[in-house]
Amino acid sequence: MVDAIVSTAIEKLSDFLTQEINIRIGVKDGVHWLKDELVYLQSSARYAESRQHEELIRIWINNVNEVAQEAVIILERFSDHQKKHSAPRQGVLDCLRSSICICTKEVELYDIGKEIESVKGRVNEIKNRRAEYGIGNILDTANVQQRKRALLRATAVENKVDVVGFEDDVRILLAELTEDPALKYVSIHGMGGLGKTTLAGKLYHSSELSHLKSRAWVCVSEDYKTEDVLRKIIKSFMKQKLDGELAYLDKMDEADLLQHLLNLLQERDGFLAVIDDIWDIKVWKKIKSAFPDKRDGSGVIITTRYKKVAERVDDRCVVHKLRFLNEEESWQLLCKTAKQTPNLDKLGREMVSRCRGLPLAIVALGGLLFHKKSYQDWSKVKNDLWRQLKGESAEIDEILSLSYNELSPQMRDCFLYLARFPEDYTFGVEKLKLLWIAEEFITDKGDGLVMEDVAEEYVNELINRNMILIATFKFDGQVAKCQVHDVVRDLAIQKASADKFLGVFDSSKKHPNPIRGHRRQAIYNGTGDYLELPGSCSDDLKVCSLSVMNESEELTIEEVKLIYTRFENLIVLDLADFSRYKFPREICELEDLRHIRFHKGGFKIQSNQTKLQTVDTIKYSDWIQIDTVNLLDLRALSITSVEGEEVSEEGTAYSWESIAKLTSLETFNFYFSHYLMIPSIRPLSYCENLQSVCLSGPIKDPSELRFLPESVTNLSLSKTKFTQDPMPTLASLSNITALDLGEGTYTGEKMVCSDNTFPCLQFLKLVGHPNLKEWHVEDGAMPSLRGLYIDDCDNMMIPERLNCVPPTPDFTELIYEKKKREIVAQHARELLEGYLMRSPTGEVIYSIQ
Repeated sequence: MVDAIVSTAIEKLSDFLTQEINIRIGVKDGVHWLKDELVYLQSSARYAESRQHEELIRIWINNVNEVAQEAVIILERFSDHQKKHSAPRQGVLDCLRSSICICTKEVELYDIGKEIESVKGRVNEIKNRRAEYGIGNILDTANVQQRKRALLRATAVENKVDVVGFEDDVRILLAELTEDPALKYVSIHGMGGLGKTTLAGKLYHSSELSHLKSRAWVCVSEDYKTEDVLRKIIKSFMKQKLDGELAYLDKMDEADLLQHLLNLLQERDGFLAVIDDIWDIKVWKKIKSAFPDKRDGSGVIITTRYKKVAERVDDRCVVHKLRFLNEEESWQLLCKTAKQTPNLDKLGREMVSRCRGLPLAIVALGGLLFHKKSYQDWSKVKNDLWRQLKGESAEIDEILSLSYNELSPQMRDCFLYLARFPEDYTFGVEKLKLLWIAEEFITDKGDGLVMEDVAEEYVNELINRNMILIATFKFDGQVAKCQVHDVVRDLAIQKASADKFLGVFDSSKKHPNPIRGHRRQAIYNGTGDYLELPGSCSDDLKVCSLSVMNESEELTIEEVKLIYTRFENLIVLDLADFSRYKFPREICELEDLRHIRFHKGGFKIQSNQTKLQTVDTIKYSDWIQIDTVNLLDLRALSITSVEGEEVSEEGTAYSWESIAKLTSLETFNFYFSHYLMIPSIRPLSYCENLQSVCLSGPIKDPSELRFLPESVTNLSLSKTKFTQDPMPTLASLSNITALDLGEGTYTGEKMVCSDNTFPCLQFLKLVGHPNLKEWHVEDGAMPSLRGLYIDDCDNMMIPERLNCVPPTPDFTELIYEKKKREIVAQHARELLEGYLMRSPTGEVIYSIQ
């Protein structure tokens, strides 16, 4: 965490020295000094993070974070000062104003100089405390982490209690392991604490595999050496031998050990090996060749936290994602360890529901409640559940922290940022990516990827590591919305608060967390109470990011104005309820605007706003007033018409010619009222980067869909009112992977998909075609189809050859089935969210959804 913050500060100090030419000598020297000292402090801070459990060390690390952040704030103030006083002045009046302001300018420069000196003094204090706390002598951090992991494995949940709920998993995996005599690979993945090792143990000790006499169970450490892993496997297979008899293994290198293990297993009738807790696929790739396929029913079981590791074990591997326990299974598990009485059932069920099916948390809760007998005692536990759980079982924090500590510094920032979301909150992936960019967690890698693509990689990586849970999918199989498990969210809140990375204000708590001094702040509820918190002006100047997450609380205009004026250095503002107000003119006129999302329309794009990447949604009558020749960065565009809007059906004003100039366009959505006709589609053929197209409304010439560029992979149509079978035209789009034919697309009774058409189509959605009676799909059509969703097509029989195609998620396939309706409702409410953001280069991002 500290590494990321200090790295960002060093980078900005370096950029400042490179870009700012007109810098006073004193300011320049001060910035140079700060940059050099932060570089020296960074190495010590990296070591110190391994001792964050010590109070003094944690305070020292926080001090390093604070001076790094203060240095950045001073630079931002200086840059603003330079811009304010560098505007060209002409005429007598301007010269007079310049003379009058010169005193103000000097005073401001003097204040900035004093602030630099103050930060330099704090840096010197931090350096002195480094020696006092013994931070420079911290050695062998890796061994400390290895000892932690060994401790965790020794006290893991499987050694405490027989975890319930794995009956189906065991049955399915045993069937795979005993299906035929070929060597079997099974990989089990899921977040820490789910019981992966427990499930592997149930398979390992199953009577159905008792014929496999040669057995080995090893845990692979995070910091592994291939030779050590091979020695542990060999020793595990040769348990009957004394260590002294196996001393010869210590003299073997990696190649010798691989051959020795291979020979050992070749000589035996059948083997079963469990390779527990693999963090890196590289270790498996190195040892895999030592397990021979003798077609004797042998098997290898691997457990890992990471989906990516599980999927790369072998082409034939059975990849099994471990689920959370359901409500009844969770209750059964608690009852195994906690002695509840009927009067405590309700309290117990409420507490166990907050564990969200995580066995590790439930077992810890049972241990905490075991010696508590009264209703009052259980109530106290419930009111402060997570703090007490971690006090009872350090494993929860340690196990989850292992996953966190393995993240890169940039991804740690992205993970900690999840603390801003309230409990049970479902957040949109697209919004999260934009927020990460605005917060400057995402940097340009210099490999041609734009920051939005890098953010997409980070989202997928956190999902693969099971640190983010998928809540809903888009129609085309892409992730739409996510959630964070309560235990993981609590870890993010704890670390974010301890590092003063992000603070949370919740007025519903008896003692709201103090958040003064945090650069990023999130308000769950009680915005008025938050704004009345005592604090200094310097505290307000530190705030660079503010979010108001309470959707049931209506902000007043006065509160909105106070936020704008009070936090002068604010660069990210997320107001969930801001869409209830009139769209602010000041936002429309921001020159560095990059993303604007206001689904009600009603804004106008200015000629100088050339950095726009997203415009969603703009009225057609406003769009045709824009000269698009300078919108070279525009990647996503949504246009709509509203009833009563005056649009000519003739002449050059009513056309898509301007869209042909948008060479970077990737996503295009066009929603027209039923009484207006969509014009010629030909101009879209010039958008060579176009990937996703959504058209709603009658199309003048449906056959022109064939002019869509080859780059288009997603196509959604509705209310187009085709009278002829659309499939022959759509079949010309050979690269389409997702096709959504919504309500009113086709008014006819028969559709035919001919042989060899739609070769790449993977997802097909057909909704709202009550007239459709016949749908013929020839044998060679849609060979890649793997998802089909059909609704409100009651008069049509599904073609026989498509009966085996599974249904698509249709936006609502959720992790928690019982939460389905709540999350769908949450999705509807999120259409009202709004946020103001600025990118690393100063661009502002604004969205009202």
